[in-house]
Amino acid sequence: MRCWDARQHVSEYLDGALDDSTAHLVEAHLETCPTCPPLYASLVDAHARLSDLRDPDSVVPPGVEEKIRAVLESGQAR
Repeated sequence: MRCWDARQHVSEYLDGALDDSTAHLVEAHLETCPTCPPLYASLVDAHARLSDLRDPDSVVPPGVEEKIRAVLESGQAR
């Protein structure tokens, strides 16, 4: 895998959203590439910091979440 291709998949790789085959290709590239690992390391750090900022309880109040889930599960959503 070339650097450009590996870099296109880094976000999904960090999220664990890649299929196994592509994830292995990205990992293999990171093991052999002299330039991509530092970039990857900085993205890992940024990803971790952004994850720390996430506060799911402040986005949708629990009561509203329950009502939305009830509507979706009942099939009444259009």
